[in-house]
Amino acid sequence: MTGSSISRPVSVYAPASVGNIGPGFDTLGMAITGMGDRITGELDHSLDKDRIESITGAWTALPTIPDQNTASISARILLDRAGIKTPFRMTIAKGVPGSGLGSSAASAVGGAFLGHLLSGQKFTDAEILDAALTAESEVSGGVFLDNISACLFGGVTVSHGASRTALPVGPIEGVHLVFVVPKATVKTSEARRILPDMVPRGDAVGALANTAGILAGVMRKDPDLFCRRVSDPLIEPYRKNLIPGFDSLKETALSSGATGFAISGAGSTMVALTPDKKRIEAIKDSLQAVLNTLRIEASLFFSTIDPKGVRIANP
Repeated sequence: MTGSSISRPVSVYAPASVGNIGPGFDTLGMAITGMGDRITGELDHSLDKDRIESITGAWTALPTIPDQNTASISARILLDRAGIKTPFRMTIAKGVPGSGLGSSAASAVGGAFLGHLLSGQKFTDAEILDAALTAESEVSGGVFLDNISACLFGGVTVSHGASRTALPVGPIEGVHLVFVVPKATVKTSEARRILPDMVPRGDAVGALANTAGILAGVMRKDPDLFCRRVSDPLIEPYRKNLIPGFDSLKETALSSGATGFAISGAGSTMVALTPDKKRIEAIKDSLQAVLNTLRIEASLFFSTIDPKGVRIANP
């Protein structure tokens, strides 16, 4: 590798993401607009070790100890690979609400991209992805590429956990998203624990068909097809029981104009999809009415698919 390290502060933006996109369990992911982490860091020779100076905007308590946070772990991995032992200082402004929107993945990818920039080296996308995945697996104990790949590449991605590889499929315009983000969160470990070891063949075939339909929707630039194929007959029937009001919210979203409705990642966040932007307000109003009736504390966010992925943050 060639290049020299950068001593000035650098800021990066890493978008939130939706894992699975309904039926694409552990395989499909998409980056989303309007939510994400901003991570700022610089090398500092006056420090004796790496330091996370602050974490703001987090919904839950996050570790500020560098070897316990995905952002600092992934940054240090790439700096070490570049032969740079100089400590860094880092601030993390969390902009990923609730659970099910790739919060730790955004930190991992953002930290890796920051380390890549500070090193002055030309790390490849595969090397940045590997650093983020290593950091995420050290913290969570699993290998989950769907959120990480979407955050890195932007648009829609397909990943293969066994080989630790992922491919960008591309962006798609015209997909409008309404997120329901409950205050109560769902632990990914619990969402995985409840899944059965064996599933009905018909459900598996249905999930495969819909996953293929989502990818076809991206390649054909067909937002209506994309939204219709997010239906998940494989995982949703089990995980929905961890999310209060799921069935009522899904029925309401579909009856008020949404073309699709799915759990975002492992939950508790949910997302309604429509190719018709004019339906957004009706969908939001209907969902809010159900939340009020059921006395569920949650926030509603409008979004679209982010085509860019992680990048240098705007000043």
